[in-house]
Amino acid sequence: MAKIKTAAVMIVLLLVCRDIAGAAPLRISYAAIAANTAGIWMAEGSGAFKRQGLDVQFVYISSSATNVQALLSGSIDVMVGGSSGIVSAAARGAPIVAVGSQMNRPPASLYVQPEISEAAQLKGQILGISRPNSSTHVLSALVMRKLGLEHAVTLRPFGDIPAIVAAFDRKMIAGMVNTVAPKAPARVLANAADLDIPYAMSVFGVSRNYLQNNRATIERVLRAYVEGVAMMVHNKLLATKILAKYLQRTEPAFLDETYNLVRNYTERVPRLDARRAAVARIRSRQRRRPGNPGGQANRQQHRRSTDRGKIYRQTVRQRVTLVKKTTWRL
Repeated sequence: MAKIKTAAVMIVLLLVCRDIAGAAPLRISYAAIAANTAGIWMAEGSGAFKRQGLDVQFVYISSSATNVQALLSGSIDVMVGGSSGIVSAAARGAPIVAVGSQMNRPPASLYVQPEISEAAQLKGQILGISRPNSSTHVLSALVMRKLGLEHAVTLRPFGDIPAIVAAFDRKMIAGMVNTVAPKAPARVLANAADLDIPYAMSVFGVSRNYLQNNRATIERVLRAYVEGVAMMVHNKLLATKILAKYLQRTEPAFLDETYNLVRNYTERVPRLDARRAAVARIRSRQRRRPGNPGGQANRQQHRRSTDRGKIYRQTVRQRVTLVKKTTWRL
């Protein structure tokens, strides 16, 4: 009888192992090689995903808008990108849900060339962004608005954040709004968090269908994130090694500065502030002069303000509803 029980247990174990081995990996994409993505990197680098029973395949896809397309097509399961891409898609009716955020305050700095000492000197200059409607685009536009330079600079896309930093180092651009400091000498003129700019960075997004069918998996992803961030807070040595791996930078001063930034601004629990996610999208709909990516200038100020008010109220209601449907208590 004992032999039969033992054989039965072994068969069950073999079946379970076969199912685990045959399961497809969880495909998680991230939209930026930047400090604001650090939380999910920590979950991977610390082994938190494996401890949560997840076989994760990491994919880098530049820009949140492209990540949204990959998510909706089924090419990935979970995306981590700027709130602008997710909110924009959701407002247009796309079946996408934000289930968490790594940063609800954007610690992106306005880096400028050393010879520029005040914001007024940026008039007529070029700032680098990754792509239209990306986080770098939205934050650059919002920072320029705060500084009274909304239509005074040109925002030029370079594809991704490493390309922006390279352009800055080669003096191809006058400045950039970024969470990654350049290698070349630079001056910091402003910080988006200090300017109280509302923008949720590195938001976890999933399709409605995937969430409905895989709630337990999404919860394990968020639990792994929490575990990874806890490691980051208490283990600076390992955290800086992980940052060096993904940012491809080894300068001690840079890594120390970046570690302090992510430690101070990364959410310990990835709760999403729906107001920041929604308001950021509304405020990004700015008038654009020729030469800036993103569309034609709206010449009717009154109509523009009225439309914004309607869109704001509609989008905030929609975002709050979406977030309430996916509240996680970890």
